[in-house]
Amino acid sequence: MTSVSVRRQLVQVARGRSPGDLLVRGARVVQPASREIFEADVLIAQGRVAALFGAGERREAARVIEARGAFLAPGFIDAHVHIESSMLTPAGFAAAVLPHGTTAVVAEPHEVVNVLGPRGLAWMLEAGRASGLRVFASVPSCVPASEFEGGGARLTPEDVQGMLKLPGVLGLAEMMNYPGVLNDDPAVWAVLAEGFAAGGRLDGHASGVSGPELMAYAAAGLHSDHEATTPEEARQRLRAGLWLMVREGSAARNLQALLPVLRERPRRAMLVCDDVSADELLQLGHLDRLLRVCVQGDLHPLDALALVTCNPAEYWGQHDLGLVAPGYHADFVLLEDLHDFRVLETFVGGQEAQAAGTTPPLAQGGVDLGRSWAHATFEIPAAWPVMQVQAGQITTGRGVAGSGDSRLVVADRYGRGEWAACWTSGTGLTGGTLGISVLHDAHHAAFLGGTDADIRRAGLELERLGGGVVVVVGGEVVETLPLPYAGLMTDRPPLEVAAQLEAITARLAGLGCRLTHPVTTLSFLGLSVIPSLKLTPRGLLDVDAWAYMVR
Repeated sequence: MTSVSVRRQLVQVARGRSPGDLLVRGARVVQPASREIFEADVLIAQGRVAALFGAGERREAARVIEARGAFLAPGFIDAHVHIESSMLTPAGFAAAVLPHGTTAVVAEPHEVVNVLGPRGLAWMLEAGRASGLRVFASVPSCVPASEFEGGGARLTPEDVQGMLKLPGVLGLAEMMNYPGVLNDDPAVWAVLAEGFAAGGRLDGHASGVSGPELMAYAAAGLHSDHEATTPEEARQRLRAGLWLMVREGSAARNLQALLPVLRERPRRAMLVCDDVSADELLQLGHLDRLLRVCVQGDLHPLDALALVTCNPAEYWGQHDLGLVAPGYHADFVLLEDLHDFRVLETFVGGQEAQAAGTTPPLAQGGVDLGRSWAHATFEIPAAWPVMQVQAGQITTGRGVAGSGDSRLVVADRYGRGEWAACWTSGTGLTGGTLGISVLHDAHHAAFLGGTDADIRRAGLELERLGGGVVVVVGGEVVETLPLPYAGLMTDRPPLEVAAQLEAITARLAGLGCRLTHPVTTLSFLGLSVIPSLKLTPRGLLDVDAWAYMVR
């Protein structure tokens, strides 16, 4: 809440009776909400825009920046992102995205919350405040994601109630357990009740849901969905009154398929990344990359910009973000053009954006595979179908038994000594083992490919590191990326993380892997609420039938 004294000062600055802190002179101001571009000087005080003036009007400020005709647009807002999926702490994430024009994100920290419970959310907000980026959060609604998962925490409705009261929390996060919503599960509805009581947004997550069931899901009070993969699914969500979040991340790429819908200029739409890796952030960009895809797909630049500025701000109720206008936070980006969206400078609160580079301490999540791991074997029931892995998607297909080429093992990382194995196809990995402690959403340990000995070796290395990514070939650990923050994140600089991920990807490609983002893709093969087959430590789950396969 802005104090009355700040507002009164803004009025005096706007009227020319007090000098501003910063004057950006000679800009072409972009207003996505009104779909216009106009020349103006922008006067800033107290971290907010005081006024916009024509070039002939003089105003005083302590500092002047010459825009020289650059486009001055609102800072970009990612309305739904899992910072942990970048494997960076909030400070590292800020360092990666601020140069690409992102000034605010709404983090959905169910990764760290699945590992550490409510203190994981409190840490994410604290780390966000210290990052140099505006980091809001939504409260995880499904910890665990479903009855088929068990991670390091299990949230009660009372936990959710307390978390919804934390400063910086904007609502309830994606309700992934849509079967629980539709089938009147009392535990699911108890969590929804807390969301209703808090009065914020209730994010949806309805993968594969359509027709009458989608209408029923929307009737439950959910406000959005980011799981549409086809134009028809997208239009169904808009017809049902849901805000459409068009996802384009490292593991799930839906933007190209949904461009026909965006070209229809839907009023309630946003672009989100959901899950994006550090190497992709540095190589391709963040929301600026999505804007380029939109414009190359014949979407008007101003319509594209609305999807990452005023629309997400409106959705989340942040009424002083998303525009360059009097009284709004002075979060803006100077752009060279509106086609490539090359960022010249990013500002947060009227200051040149700079990642703080500090990360508060976090109790370790660690990896404990159990005492029997050192002698484990990983047999696969002969009748189980093959999990068909699809590059660029987090859904999986179903193949006939005997058609697999790479083994997948998922092991409980919280000391319960459980694991299961199945066959996959589509990865191409023919030698070595990839091991990770990042497995949505319970974040157990997952291993792709390899002999029993290599899988055991990879697990022991993950235990030693306290979590991370490892590659083992012939019993030798050849690549590692330690993730000491809850086994999910590192405070290493983004460039170092990206370089190590590239090295891991290159190593796996040399072993036959065909996946563009193998670490990210593997991290979704255990998520029990995404069709069609997923593996947990308890066995192979048929998500469509909502039951485990019989051994």
